[in-house]
Amino acid sequence: MRSGIVTVCLALVLAACGGGGESGEAGRADAGGHGPTAQLWVTHDRGEKVVVDATVPAGLNAIQALEQHADVETRYGGRFVQAIEGVEGGLERRQDWFYFLNGIEADLGGAEVTVRAGDVVWWDFRSWRDELRQPVVVGAFPEPFLHGWDGKRRPAEVRGPPELEEQAGALLEFLGGPRGQGEPNLFELRIEPGAEGATLTARRGARNDSPVVFTLAGSMAALEATAEAVTTSPELLRFHYEASFDDEGRIRE
Repeated sequence: MRSGIVTVCLALVLAACGGGGESGEAGRADAGGHGPTAQLWVTHDRGEKVVVDATVPAGLNAIQALEQHADVETRYGGRFVQAIEGVEGGLERRQDWFYFLNGIEADLGGAEVTVRAGDVVWWDFRSWRDELRQPVVVGAFPEPFLHGWDGKRRPAEVRGPPELEEQAGALLEFLGGPRGQGEPNLFELRIEPGAEGATLTARRGARNDSPVVFTLAGSMAALEATAEAVTTSPELLRFHYEASFDDEGRIRE
C-alpha cells in the first residue's frame, strides 16, 4: 500500500494468438448464432447526436464495420473516411470524422484497424477548431480496460484513498478481476477526493498503445455513489467524452 493510497491491481492477459480474446459476455455469438460481434456507434458533436447504435460482425476493419450500417465515402485509397450519410468533413469548416476503438482515438486509417470480438468502434463527427485530438474518452467504459487496443489487453490497476477501498475493489472486479502479474501497468483508474459532485475523465500519451489514466474525482459522497453507478449501469457513460455526476451519482447532461 502506498502512503494514503489503496492500490488494487489486475493483469489483463494478452489476447490469444492472432486474436483479441473474449471477456465475459462481450464478443460471444449473438442470439441468432451469427458469431462473435462488436458494437458500432456513429454520432455527431462529441456524442450529442446519435446516428447509429448497432452490432456488427467481428473481424471486419473499422470502415467495413461502418459500411454495414451507413453510406460511406472514403479517400486516400479507401483508407480514411470522408463522409458518412452525406455528412462530410473538410479543412475549411475544421470539422471531420474521428473514430475511437474501445475509447482510444485512432491515429491510423480505418482500413488498418481490425474490429475484434467485444470491441466498441465509435465514429464521431466534430469540430477540431479548438482541439484537434481527444486521445481517450470515457464513453465506452469499461473499455479500454476489458479489450484494450487492437486486440491487446493490458494490465491495469485501480487506486484510491483507504476510505474507498471497497469501491476500488468493486471497480477492480468490474474491470475483469485479478488475472496475475506480468507486464508494466498500462491502464489505470484513479479515485481522488475533490470538490462537490464527481467527474470522470481520461487521458493517455501520444501513441495508441500509450498508458491510459481514468480519473474519478469528487466529494466522498459523490465518489461512493458514482463508483456504484458506473459499475452497475455503465451505459450511463455511453457517448460521453467525459462525464460529470451529482453527489448521488446521477449523471449531469
